[in-house]
Amino acid sequence: MSTSPAKTPEKKHEGKHEGKVVAMSGDKLTTTCAQGKEHCHTVAKDAKVTCDGHPSKAADLKAGTPVRVTTHKDDKSIATAIDSGKPAPAASHKA
Repeated sequence: MSTSPAKTPEKKHEGKHEGKVVAMSGDKLTTTCAQGKEHCHTVAKDAKVTCDGHPSKAADLKAGTPVRVTTHKDDKSIATAIDSGKPAPAASHKA
């Protein structure tokens, strides 16, 4: 009989980081973060790309554009979503 505690499965979450586009070439996105480090990602074929809250394409990303990159929970080198520019304005509720 074992007395060691049961192992809890490690929970994996999507990763997110903010930065600026350095380059977008084919399906490869290079960004820099606030600390100045470069991050390279492969853009998933089904990645959701938005610009200022509107649907866009990865090919439309230009150097210097602020982005928020969401990475795959099992592989941080795969970008599953890229939000560029300003987020969509929140809908106002007027009575």
